[in-house]
Amino acid sequence: MNNRLEGLLKFYEKDPNDPFVLYGLALEYMSENRVEKAEEFFLILLKQHPDYVAAYLQYAQLKEKEYKIDEAKDLYRRGIKAANKSGDIKSTKEMEDFLDELE
Repeated sequence: MNNRLEGLLKFYEKDPNDPFVLYGLALEYMSENRVEKAEEFFLILLKQHPDYVAAYLQYAQLKEKEYKIDEAKDLYRRGIKAANKSGDIKSTKEMEDFLDELE
């Protein structure tokens, strides 16, 4: 286990609701190509913090790599809604562009 992952897991033990830690764990597992674990933490994050815009983008890209295009599209659409709600124009545009490429 790498040091970043080990550190994040310690933070997770202290506060399993911290969105930054959940996001970090998902990304770290993604970088290690541990898809099931990455997905587990993306799901927890989005359930607890449905306004965490960056998670939609990363999770959608994970789904694209798995060739689960319909799931990726859904995540981009949900992410666009969350980004619009928070006024995050840059993320909205970025996810719209990715979604357009899939349609």
